[in-house]
Amino acid sequence: MIDPHSTTALISSLLESSQDMELENRLGLYQVFLKLYHHHRSLLDDILRLENVGNPSVRGTAPAYVQAGIHHGRPYLITNLLDGKTQGLFQPEGVWILGRDRRANIPILEQCMSRVHAAIQYVPNQGYYLIDLGSTNGSFVNSEPVFERQLLKDGDQIRLGSVAISFFSCQTTQTLRATPPEILAKIQAMAASDANVTPPLPGEKSKDTDSLPPLNSLKEEPPSESSLSQLSSSVQSEILDRFFSQQMPAERN
Repeated sequence: MIDPHSTTALISSLLESSQDMELENRLGLYQVFLKLYHHHRSLLDDILRLENVGNPSVRGTAPAYVQAGIHHGRPYLITNLLDGKTQGLFQPEGVWILGRDRRANIPILEQCMSRVHAAIQYVPNQGYYLIDLGSTNGSFVNSEPVFERQLLKDGDQIRLGSVAISFFSCQTTQTLRATPPEILAKIQAMAASDANVTPPLPGEKSKDTDSLPPLNSLKEEPPSESSLSQLSSSVQSEILDRFFSQQMPAERN
């Protein structure tokens, strides 16, 4: 006959042993984490960034980012941290608060985030700073802890708790040269063609398919005199050379 007292003692012993093993496993994982944190912080940031990509509570499926700029003298941020949708954010004092609290104007509903975790502040003639507001899990820039504030540079990697954010800063703008007339005309023709053509229903063939000539029989038409007159002599010469090279048969060896 089995002694109930012996059975209870055996079960208690097994439970204690199991708890000890679980505690040892957790301590072992914690030590591995510490070594990884001290010697390979950038690798840890990469792991956290990959975790954020697949975490829909932070933002859809796109990596988190913050882009800073100045528009007519007013600083602004563009970010996808709000419901995973890219938005431009102006703030009167140039201070954007990140955290779980409703007072944060960029709320991030993650347990690793403090209620008021950090802020990004614009300082005229200096730039954008990341400021840690006494968070529990810390703020980091390029794997280095931020104890007070850190001036941000284009391409910096921010980590708030376990949330990884890429920071971009637009310092200058430029106006690009005009689109070449022949390319602009081709784009406009494509847009006009798309606007006039109704796509066929599923399973229905296009009515114009059989009337179209083979693709290999289509040749680029020579530019008209009116269009050539608007171009420089060098551009005219290049266009004519390309046209006549297509019309002449290739030489055989």
